[in-house]
Amino acid sequence: MDQRLAKAITTPKIQSHAGELVRLALAALDALKRLDESLYERFVASRNEPNSPATGEAGLRKLWEDTFGGLLALLAYCRALESELPKKPRATTLVEDPFELGDLEAMASAPTQATDELDFAASDLGDLLEGIDEHHNEGDGEKWQKVVEKVLSIEYGLRTQYTDAQQRMNTALEHAQINQVLGLLDDTQSAASEGVHALVSAVYEAFVPDANPATVVPGYLTSLGRALLVRRGLAELAATLGPHNDVLQSNQTERHPEALQLIRDALRGFVTSVVCRAMRAADRWQMVEFDLELSTQPPSVARLTCEGLVKYLESLGSINQREVLVLHDQRTLEQMREALANARQLLDISPRTAIEMLDRAYQAAQRLRGRHPHTDALVIGLERYAPDSSAPAESTQFLERLEELLAAAGG
Repeated sequence: MDQRLAKAITTPKIQSHAGELVRLALAALDALKRLDESLYERFVASRNEPNSPATGEAGLRKLWEDTFGGLLALLAYCRALESELPKKPRATTLVEDPFELGDLEAMASAPTQATDELDFAASDLGDLLEGIDEHHNEGDGEKWQKVVEKVLSIEYGLRTQYTDAQQRMNTALEHAQINQVLGLLDDTQSAASEGVHALVSAVYEAFVPDANPATVVPGYLTSLGRALLVRRGLAELAATLGPHNDVLQSNQTERHPEALQLIRDALRGFVTSVVCRAMRAADRWQMVEFDLELSTQPPSVARLTCEGLVKYLESLGSINQREVLVLHDQRTLEQMREALANARQLLDISPRTAIEMLDRAYQAAQRLRGRHPHTDALVIGLERYAPDSSAPAESTQFLERLEELLAAAGG
């Protein structure tokens, strides 16, 4: 068990429950993370020894069970924690009141005794402060109860999503829709990873609120983090392959072998990178397919494959239509717009503050890398115009370049 949790939780029973919850969650995340490598290994194996449809279906079902087995064990434990919540009181039935109505009216109209007034003779200031501290400083039991309530809410969402995905997976396999199964694997893995991470966060936020999330679940990427990583990685790969492919498609036959080797090296580096592992399963399979084909094809055949690869990378620009990136880009452009408007107003009044606003807009622009080749070129070009001092001319030039980028990005 994490020593930070062990020190923060003094109640043995709660410490045991919290430790087991985190252990199962981390095990589930580890199994979910292995999906990427499992898919790659299955793809390579199927290339060497093609499977029958029945064998392929059985293999995908086994992969599904291996990927989500840890999640199901975690969800079962979460459901068992419901017994930790206090029982809700049963609704009381109305019974005949032994008091007469007149007695109640008399009691209501009778003057109340001054028992609610503060009696400083009976309790000093220390007693009052102690009472306040007891109210605000929650004990292990109160914290754990809130954790369990969050856990059960997350568990319900995760179980509902998983059940729906499993039903859709069975339907897709019955109709031999392998690509749909791969998409379901990827989407369900992503949603499950975020839900499990939320479970771990709920425990740490309650008992170790100062813990750095990166140390709690090392290497974890949210859906947005994965999408941004993939978008930028694909853009960089396309920018690298484009010039080499132009040479390969040209009549400069003496340069073809060198261009082809550079393409092979770049693609192999990409396929083995963290960016490729973060891609959706079907897209990753296609990139591996290109890699395997190019590694053995002669230049005359590889020319066509490389042209197809470049066009495929262009089609992957559809990643910008994912909701998580659409919302991210809208917020980023709004942040840029606000920072630049403030910077323009402050250039003459407070140059130092204006530079801070320009830097804020520049950092926001960096988060748009990979969105479009034209705006990527503008972002890269900004580095030449970043002001080295508070000189108004430098700041104005940098501001104008940022405004040009904002306009090009649709902001």
